[in-house]
Formats: sequence, structure tokens, C-alpha cells
Amino acid sequence: MLEEIKKKVEQLRGKKIKILVDIGRNKSEAYEGVILHTYKNIWTFKTKTDVKSFGYSDLLIKSVIISSL
Repeated sequence: MLEEIKKKVEQLRGKKIKILVDIGRNKSEAYEGVILHTYKNIWTFKTKTDVKSFGYSDLLIKSVIISSL
């Protein structure tokens, strides 16, 4: 399952996407940007002002949701 997620993230690298991040207590934050790099256990996401990193397991448990623009 994680291998499939890694492949999908790799395919989206460099494309403009929107992500929704669950920050707990029924709150979430939305970001727009591009996937910068994909590594063995994490991937990095660049917004206009910041670079964030997430694990592939975040996508598996749906604490991060990707939607393309």
C-alpha cells in the first residue's frame, strides 16, 4: 500500500497541488504549492512562504489529503 502511495506522490512531483492537513481537534489547514522532493520515508511540499515535510503514512491514515488543481 505504501509503495503505491509513494509512486503517486512521485508522479505529482513538480505539479501544483492543494493539500488539506488535519491538525487535530477537528481543525485542518489547506495549502497550495508543489511537491519538491520525494525521499525514502518523507516528501517535501513548498508553499509560497514555507517548506513542509510529510510522511507517506500521513496519506495512508488520511491526516494529509492531496487534491490536484
